[in-house]
Amino acid sequence: MSECHPRTNPSLVQRAGLAFLILSCAPGALVVGSATAWAQSQPAADADGLTEIIVTAQRRGESISKVPLSVASLSQQQMDQQGIRKIDDIARVTPALRFVPASGVTSNNGSNIYIRGLSSDVGSATTAIYIDDTPIQIRNVGYYGGNPYPKVFDLERVEVLRGPQGTLFGASAEGGAVRFITPQPSFDKLEIYSRAEVASTENGAASYEVGSAVGGPISNTLAVRASAWYQHSGGYIDQVKPGTNTVINKDINSSDTREARLSAAWKPIEGLTVTPSIYYQEEKSRARNDYWEGYGNASNGDYKSGVAMLEPSKDRFTMPALAVKYELEDNIEIISNTSYFQRQQDQTLNYATYFSFLRTGNPFGTYSNKDISNTNDYLTLNQRNLTQELRAQSYDNKYLDWTAGAYYSRTRQYFTNYTGSGRIPGVLVSGYPQYESRYSYVNLVAANDHQYAGYGSVDIKPIEDLKITLAARYTLDEFTFTDTKDGPTNAGVRTVKTVGATEGSWTPKVGVSYQLDPDHMLYASATEGFRPGGAQAAVASEFCAGDLKTLGLTSSPTGYESDHLWSYEGGSKNKLFGGMVSLDASGYLLKWKNIQQSIRLPTCSFSYISNLGAATGKGLELSAAVRPLHGLTFGTEIGYTHITYDENIYGGNNLLLRAEGQRIGGPLWSGHVYGEGEIPVTEAITGYLRADYSFASKNIQQATQGTYGYDSGLYALGATNYLSLRAGARFSGLDLSLFIDNVTNSNDVLSRNHDGVGGTLYYDQSYRPRTFGLTAQYRY
Repeated sequence: MSECHPRTNPSLVQRAGLAFLILSCAPGALVVGSATAWAQSQPAADADGLTEIIVTAQRRGESISKVPLSVASLSQQQMDQQGIRKIDDIARVTPALRFVPASGVTSNNGSNIYIRGLSSDVGSATTAIYIDDTPIQIRNVGYYGGNPYPKVFDLERVEVLRGPQGTLFGASAEGGAVRFITPQPSFDKLEIYSRAEVASTENGAASYEVGSAVGGPISNTLAVRASAWYQHSGGYIDQVKPGTNTVINKDINSSDTREARLSAAWKPIEGLTVTPSIYYQEEKSRARNDYWEGYGNASNGDYKSGVAMLEPSKDRFTMPALAVKYELEDNIEIISNTSYFQRQQDQTLNYATYFSFLRTGNPFGTYSNKDISNTNDYLTLNQRNLTQELRAQSYDNKYLDWTAGAYYSRTRQYFTNYTGSGRIPGVLVSGYPQYESRYSYVNLVAANDHQYAGYGSVDIKPIEDLKITLAARYTLDEFTFTDTKDGPTNAGVRTVKTVGATEGSWTPKVGVSYQLDPDHMLYASATEGFRPGGAQAAVASEFCAGDLKTLGLTSSPTGYESDHLWSYEGGSKNKLFGGMVSLDASGYLLKWKNIQQSIRLPTCSFSYISNLGAATGKGLELSAAVRPLHGLTFGTEIGYTHITYDENIYGGNNLLLRAEGQRIGGPLWSGHVYGEGEIPVTEAITGYLRADYSFASKNIQQATQGTYGYDSGLYALGATNYLSLRAGARFSGLDLSLFIDNVTNSNDVLSRNHDGVGGTLYYDQSYRPRTFGLTAQYRY
């Protein structure tokens, strides 16, 4: 086996090539985890104080301790320390941010992301997802598909903004926003960031990744940055023959992700910076992460699935963007962002057990002309977002800071659903011929969303250290929706229905903050957020006629209205003992009205969107960190969220849909506790040890007993916990670390579903079993 010995003090040229040398030595020297990346964009702490992070939560760079709202930020260094690779890792260590996967074919097959308990997996998003200044979240149409999320490589930081952010971030930020901020090309120096990782999962296959980013000045007026990354996640769920534990296909849920980004910054004249960029990501999975209850040994991380055929998926997006920034004076800027986000998602679901349950009451039952090879559902989602934003801003003034902007977006989503009949191709289904001799249901959806918005914000400073914020945004939303259906489920005919809606809404904000001294700030705010209304496809009448009749309906609604939220928040941000202790606390009250929610039809397991009354929420977030000794840091983040319906909500035939006091959202409590210690090994080598523990209390039940759609089989999920450990050494820009993820081999259930009320087969998702690995990282 060859060995590689990087020099202790390499020259500039040697350092530029060292990252690639490290990667080439991976088989003999590297193994994965996530090494500590010292984020060069972050200001350095003093010898004993905590590092202060710069964020752009208010569209300008500010220390996080000076921003008068609840913000959680993860720098590249912090994400590497904690082994964060994807959005659910971010949610695990960020209280009040929840990422909920969907299991079973009767779910929406995506994921639900929400902040402060504003859980709604239908209609417009409650949480905005941004890459830099570009929103990429979807409006849930058709059979959905879930939001796209960037993977975590070569990111400067991730910001989680809690509470309505509609003034600066638009209509889909009703509950908050998650922003992925990419590094900009540097005009000052050569920058290199490389990471490689290998890992082994108990009862599963190996995983590995490799990636590198390089950037720096080409001339005084031109700088570039390029990155490329590949990750293979080994599977850990085995496919078995239904009714047995006989394995026929091992580790089926493996996935591969590729990511590349290229950006350039050009300064043609003084004060003007033009930054074109392009971002590409592709993720391919062999199968879903569902496992079947009662198969394998989940308590030991041994997961099995009896799915008849694998359920592969492919999700890819490309995002070219052009950012232009012009500094008129020292404190006046004009900023433009133009972007085009193009995404295509292809998925296959297997309906074998679902069809059998609907037609026989048994997931493995037999019905006439059954053909298990014709039970797949083929889904595609195409998303096309064109975004243009122009804003001017002035800050660091003595008496008045201001921001004014205009925004336009055109979002097009095309959704196709071709569902195999589950019967022998060519035979009649419900008396009608199959579509193309195979499909029982065809659904084609085209949704077009145009948003026009203007916004403004002023910070008035009547006296030193006091700031009063007045802000508002007006959004005009034009939405059209064309729903095409065909096949036996639609009585063998093609129907086309087009509906549309136009709606305008104001979202104001009033806030006040007072800087008691350089280390202590108090703030309070009242902010409104909203989600526009829209249209939806009617549910399949072949399977759902009985459920609809119970509700006094012959078909499900094809439209829904907007909902609105008022948030009242107060908090404080504090640094104590010369910066050795930081404390950030906030509390809030929510008033949510005309809520867009899903009504689940219990027999057929389809659902539709309706507006369901009002709810009141309250909660708090607490973040604390302490550095008692040089090289030793402890911290915690804790969130509490409690949202309930204000009154009983009734539907057709006077059926109770939601009960007064019924909870919305996830667990009451969630949190993250961590500790890290550093110790010099030699003058050139520093060793460290890191521990992260995340937890959440018991979740809520999907429906309350006595309400329509109550399903006693879908009980409230239990509490969750997750522990990871990392130990490593840093030297000469290199960081090598060993890690263990899911140290306790937690098999807490994160998602659980079945085919309908009375169904005895359950589909679950949980954490990846205990994983050991090694990470190598180089940063220059």
